Amino acid sequence: YTALAGFVEPGENMETAVAREVHEEVGVNVNHQSINYISSQAWPFPQSCMIGFHAKTNAADGLASINIDPKEIVDARWFEKEDVYLAARDTDMMGAVLDRQVVEAQQANGNWTGSLLVPSKGVLARTLVDHWLEE
Repeated sequence: YTALAGFVEPGENMETAVAREVHEEVGVNVNHQSINYISSQAWPFPQSCMIGFHAKTNAADGLASINIDPKEIVDARWFEKEDVYLAARDTDMMGAVLDRQVVEAQQANGNWTGSLLVPSKGVLARTLVDHWLEE
């Protein structure tokens, strides 16, 4: 799993883009006042930049229903902080894992028993995860 991502439309400010993209991808309405800039990272396409934000839902209990758009995203879930912390620790131990065979070998050797990995350090999505874990 990773962070949601999208593009800013012409004439749109960053905060509006965050709210729109979250709603388009997972059907969750965010509280516009909660949208908070965290960090940025260069994007490999010329003259582009990724900008990372945190936001909270408008749901009274904090966990809005997720309704993914299958044209936009394969899966989305809410995670408990402890589970994400353990996944970050496991990801750091195993390094960047993009190959399922590497994961299966780690599981077979008893080096990883979890079911969740997060992005590796050094990418914006991981910065967002780490910032949330530190809150």
